[in-house]
Order: sequence, then C-alpha cells, then structure tokens
Amino acid sequence: MGWLPLVAAVVMGHGGASAEAAAGQNVRPDLDLEEPVQVEDVEVFGRRGAALTPPEIELDGADIDALGAWSIDDVLKRMDETLALGGQPLVLINGRPTPNVSAYTGFPPDALVRAEVLPPEAAGLYGAVPGQRVVNLVLQQNFSSYDGRAVGSRPTQGGTSTLSGDLRRSAIAGRNTHQLGLRLSRDTALRAGERDRALATDGPDADLVTLRPQSELLSANISLTRGLGEWSGVFSLNGQAQESRSVAQIGVGVVESRRRSQSLGMSGGASGQVAGWMVQTNLNGQIARSQEDGLQDMSSDTLSFGITGAGQRSLIELPSGPMTANVSAGFQGSRATVERDLDRSVHSFQTNSARGALSIPLTKSGGPGGRDRLGDIVATFGVGMRNSGGASGEDVSAGLAWTPRRGIRLNGEWGASTDSVPDIQRSEPEYYGPPIVVFDFRSGEAVEVLPIRGGNPDLTPPESERWSVSASWGPFTSWGLSGNLGYVRNAHTNGIGSLPELTEDVEMAFPDRFHRDINGRLISIDYRPLNLSSTFSESLTTGANFNLPRPAGAAGQEATIMRVAISHSLQLASVTRLRAGLAELDRLKGDGGGISRQNASVLIDAQRGRWGANLSAHWQEGYRTRRLGGVDGPDDLVIADFMTADLRFSFQMMSGRSRSGTGATETPRRRSTGLQVNLEISNLFDTRREARLGDGSPAQGYGRDMQDPLGRAVRLTLQRRF
Repeated sequence: MGWLPLVAAVVMGHGGASAEAAAGQNVRPDLDLEEPVQVEDVEVFGRRGAALTPPEIELDGADIDALGAWSIDDVLKRMDETLALGGQPLVLINGRPTPNVSAYTGFPPDALVRAEVLPPEAAGLYGAVPGQRVVNLVLQQNFSSYDGRAVGSRPTQGGTSTLSGDLRRSAIAGRNTHQLGLRLSRDTALRAGERDRALATDGPDADLVTLRPQSELLSANISLTRGLGEWSGVFSLNGQAQESRSVAQIGVGVVESRRRSQSLGMSGGASGQVAGWMVQTNLNGQIARSQEDGLQDMSSDTLSFGITGAGQRSLIELPSGPMTANVSAGFQGSRATVERDLDRSVHSFQTNSARGALSIPLTKSGGPGGRDRLGDIVATFGVGMRNSGGASGEDVSAGLAWTPRRGIRLNGEWGASTDSVPDIQRSEPEYYGPPIVVFDFRSGEAVEVLPIRGGNPDLTPPESERWSVSASWGPFTSWGLSGNLGYVRNAHTNGIGSLPELTEDVEMAFPDRFHRDINGRLISIDYRPLNLSSTFSESLTTGANFNLPRPAGAAGQEATIMRVAISHSLQLASVTRLRAGLAELDRLKGDGGGISRQNASVLIDAQRGRWGANLSAHWQEGYRTRRLGGVDGPDDLVIADFMTADLRFSFQMMSGRSRSGTGATETPRRRSTGLQVNLEISNLFDTRREARLGDGSPAQGYGRDMQDPLGRAVRLTLQRRF
C-alpha cells in the first residue's frame, strides 16, 4: 500500500485535482477528464480545471445555458442571485487565480464547460477576504464565435424607450484567448407630464422635468491572454463615452443640464511559477473626464494608476494535507483636477495595502489515528494593512471549516478591522444627482428634491467586527437538493454609510444635510457619505436549491433542464446611533428610517429543447418609519408588503450546428447559429410600492407613478451567432 501517498501526491500536483474532486458533490467524474496517470497499475484521472477543493455546487453546460445569459458576467450575476454568493466573489479561471478576470467575463456562456461554487474554506486557500466566496470557471479548450444582438425595451405605459446593439468576437485556443466587444445604446427621456405624479412643489413647467434622462452610450473593449512558456499573460483595453440630458425643477422654474463623460482604461498582467510560488501581478491605469453644464458648470479630469501582486504556495505537507500560504500587496494612486466656475482644485491620493493568509488542514477524512471520525477540519488565519491619505488601517481574521461527512459542511468566521477611507469616497467631486421624491415628515407632504452626491473629505476611518456561522448540506439525491443556513453579526464604529431615510430624528442629528427655502419647504438633501457613530446588526439567512433529474447521457437539447432556488432572510436586529451622545435608534421598530424585517425570493431557470424560461420573484415585508423615535404615531409612514416578478421566454430558431475548434479537437457547440428571440417582462404584475400614514390616511409620494415611474416594461432581444 506504499503507493497510496504517491498517488495522492501526483493527483494534487496535477492542477489541484484529486480523487475527492471526482467524487465531490454534484460532480460527474466521467466528464472533462485529462489523460490518466498510471502508478503501479492504478489509474487516477485528474479533472481539467479542478480547484484545490471539490465544489459545493456545480453548474454544468446545460445548467449554464438554461440561465439565458448573454455573457459570463451575466452568469456570475445570476449565480449570485440564485446561490446567495454575497456580492463580488473571488473568481478562478480553470482552477487558478487570474490577474484580470474581466478578460474572460465578456465571453459567451457556452464558452464555459462548468461553473463551480467552492465551499467557504476555499477563501483561506486562495487568500480571499473574510466572508468572500470563491467561484471556479472552467473554459472550453477550443472555442470560436461571432455574436450580435439587438435589444429594444419600453414600459407598457409608454413615454420612453431603450435601444441597444452589441457585437462580439470571442476565441479560445488552450491558454490563448481573445475577445472584442462593441456596444451602442440610447435611452429616450421620460418626462413628468407623461405620468400621474402631481406634487405640492410642482411649478408651471413641472411637466417638462425628466424622470429619466435622455442618454447615449458607446463602449468598446478588447482583451488578450497568451501562454508564455510556463507563464501566462493577459492584456485588456476598454473605452467608454456617455452623454445625458435632463431637466430639473429649481423653485418654480426648470433648468436643463447636459453631462458628458469619457474614460479609457488599460490593464496588463502575468502569472506563473517562481521558486515554488504561484504568483500573479497586474498593472492598471485609467484616464477619465466628465463635464456638466446647466444645473452646475463643472469639469473634472482623473488619472489613476495601480499595481497589484499576489503569491500562493504550499509550505509544509502535513499528514492531513498541505499548509497553504497566500500573500498579496497593492498600490493605487490617483490625481483629480476639478474646475467649477472660477475655482480650480487638485487632489492627489494614494493607497498601499498588503495581506497574508494561512490555511492549515487539522484533520483529514481517512487519515491515520482515527481522524476519519472527525472528517475534514481546516483553520484559516489572515492579517492585512492599508494606508490611504495618511490614515492607516489593519484587519485580522480567523475561520474554521468542518466537513464531518460528505455533503455536510459547517463554517465559522471572525474578523475585526480598522479600515482606511477609500480615496473615491473622499475625493469624488460634489454634484447634483437626478431628482428624487421623498416624504417630508415636517410638512406631511411629498416633495421632489435635488440630491447632492460625491465624496466627503471629512470622513474618518471606521472600525468593524464581524462574526458569521453557516451550515450547508447537499447536493443529495438525483434532484441535487442542497440547502444552507447562515447567521451574521456585524458591529461598526464610525462606519461609513449614506444618510438614513428622512425622519425628524435624522434631520435633528444632521441639520446641515437638509436644505429648505425661506418657507421651510425642503429643496435639497446632501447624500454624500458620512460616519455613523455606531451600527449593530444580526441576520439569519436560509436557502434551498434543487433541479429536475436528468436521464444519464441525455444531451442538453434533449433533456428538460430546470433549477429552482429559494431564499429567505430574517433581520434579527438593526440598531444605529447617528452621533455620539444621541439615543440608539431601533430601525426594525421604525426609528431613524425603518427597514424590512423579512425578504424572500424564488428563482427558476428552465430549458427544453429550443425553448427556455426564467422567472424571478421577490417579496419584501412591510415596515414602519416613525416620525419621532421611540413611539408609534399617527403621522408615521407605514410601507405595505411588496412583491415583484420578472419573466423571460426564449426561443432558439434552428440552423446549422457548427463545431467549435479545429481538427481532432472539434467539439459540438451547445447552441445553434440560428436566430434566438428573447421576450422579457420586468415587473410582470405592474406592482408599485404603497404606503399609508399611521392613522390610515393615504401617504403622499406613494401614488402609482411616484416611486417607480417605469412600472412594467417589455424587452425584446434578437441575437444570433454568425
């Protein structure tokens, strides 16, 4: 039996794959295998693109196609919705970190062989920040396509429309890839006169005010990756030009504004092996210019430059597995020049950061000394530092992941940080955003105000502490049933956030943020970021996923594909202290701007032959916002429960099914080159938020077109592969 450790070593060295990966949850070991490695008459198959740990959930080609996405970026967004990834995951390409994941996310979805969500302990293995999930995307070895699409959208109430067009060229040949994209879009304006929304502040020309500005956008991008011996290089270039025109009400008159922006960004990086370390480095730079005329006359020019580097390696081979180290460092600098009237200001900022993480396997299933009774236990530790604009920050984190048996995973994480303030939150120029409608408790009426946006140079570094405990199980049975349960506790001191919902408590705490005319009518609110004295929150999340069983060997075009994801979140506590010396505000009871206690969603992705359907339904429990903290009153704002649903149908017209690749490596494409027609209806039931006052009377500002002037919209997409 002396060959067993050697077999394990060979497999782990072969791209991180292992026999466990082939036997992992929801993984089909008969697919996508590399050449076998033979050791003393034993053959072990390494799975191409496997990560260091088997996936928790895997989507194969048919599952990915059923998402109805245009790009890999859309696939990641849909996965975040259905699998509750919690925002921006760390993305691996073919089992390895990449200097620039955006070089791959513009590819078509069928350029993916599979998409894997790794268990929480993978964050320590790959140096992710605490609470960040890891997703592994495995690309086709050979792929080539020319794609185009045209999109038209219009609300059923009319008044505005959107037209856009995309062209894309994509190719993969092993480690060499390239992708080019071009996008053009135009939105027509939606004016107040085209909706039913009379306000007490309306002037004689209020019907000319734009609820949605007219805008045009042109963007282009190119990305290249190349194999350079044992190294890989990546390069990307993207540019964008946008112009918008809007009309805002100032007093009893209106002012037309025009905003133009242009940006050009470039990135180049490389990854490879150095002295046993898997390293990657990336250089990035961007030039941006924006100009605004009308409501305010200003222009700004921004130049930014950054460099990042990261390394990963196994330090010690323990009986329970390799101890893995991750280190990363980065520098980001920016210079912004702002001209407003006769004033000119220049701001320069720079940020330095470094972080290290260590992953230590404590026990291993099947190991000597009875460790198989405990299952797999992995501990992770991390430390980091940042310095920005003269303010420094540090963080420390620890985690413990336990897999007592296959299909059951328990994870706990703790992290504390004293953070620096991001430069953009300090240096972004102050400007007026699009008008919004708010309910003014002081006057008891809904008013349209101009929100002030931008950065705040007076921000101070925040401190935070985070605890999380989660459990997940599955997939089990042929239905691929899986579930998760998570608890998160967050505490912040001087946390950076936005101004809470307008109440008398909030206005008394930040009187300089609310601007009123001589008659006391609210005309503007400063929504630039600010420091809140303290916040504390606790939440509980649950989720379940399952899919219809598919017959073994059934092709994606022949089988019925359906995946269902159900999620629910319960806010257990949410307490805020706006400023030192003030009383705490219980937001679940409605103090300082109420929040919903419960949210739930159901998402369904289905495909049968040439037909596809996608459904998203979201529900939010109603809540109360108190006019004065501590007691319910007749002037409170009571928001009703709210549910919305989006539905999408697709139909693929048949055409010649060309092949991807050349020569002996050709594989059939998963989609036809024929025209694909998509019909999407957002806000299917045309629901709008409703509210009443505490005494039961109607609340101003919550009429049919007040909070959501678009309502139900129909979107038609025509796309084709050439």
